[in-house]
Amino acid sequence: MALQEFISKFYDKGGPAFLNRFEVMIISPFDANPNISDDRFVSFKVVNVTIPGKNLRTVTNENVYGPTYQMAQGLTYAESVSMNFYLGTTHFERTFFMNWMDMIVKPDSYNLEYYDNYKRSIDIYQLDKNNQKTAGIRLQDCYPKTIGAIEYAQESGEVGQINVDFVFKEHTHIDGNGRVINEKYAPSVELSANRQRGRNMSVNGGLEIDPTSGPF
Repeated sequence: MALQEFISKFYDKGGPAFLNRFEVMIISPFDANPNISDDRFVSFKVVNVTIPGKNLRTVTNENVYGPTYQMAQGLTYAESVSMNFYLGTTHFERTFFMNWMDMIVKPDSYNLEYYDNYKRSIDIYQLDKNNQKTAGIRLQDCYPKTIGAIEYAQESGEVGQINVDFVFKEHTHIDGNGRVINEKYAPSVELSANRQRGRNMSVNGGLEIDPTSGPF
């Protein structure tokens, strides 16, 4: 009975996520690759990709009596996202990303392109058993940073692959339709004086003792 209940509860939220069912949507700048069908072609060639994690940067609060503790200080993400792509005999996939990088840094003059012109979003989706998008993540402000080397070997009969590292600014959780799930989240900031366990926050940010609240 417990097993059946576990299975039933599991499928209440869509069932298990199989990690070989995914889809990546890459759209490069028009000036780098004008044909939009090339974006779809290269996106289809993704062999593997890792969805980046999220980390709260903390700092130790030592201005207390007794044990110290960790306080949130900020937010950090992974530095890059790595993807492997199947490589065709014409090396079209490598050329695709070389065009993007050459747009960023012009190989003939070494001039830099404007940041807003070369950054793009990349969507990574989880697919269900019917190949329908169910959830995903949007990497914002992406562009390729590193194109990996290609190693040839006489004894190897495997299909060639190429590794590309993308940098990004941040990522957001999206649903199967590409809508940002946490879009409505907006942290509220209280500017007036707050009461915290019998204490008032002064307008200067310090703590003031409330004489009517008793010991604190």
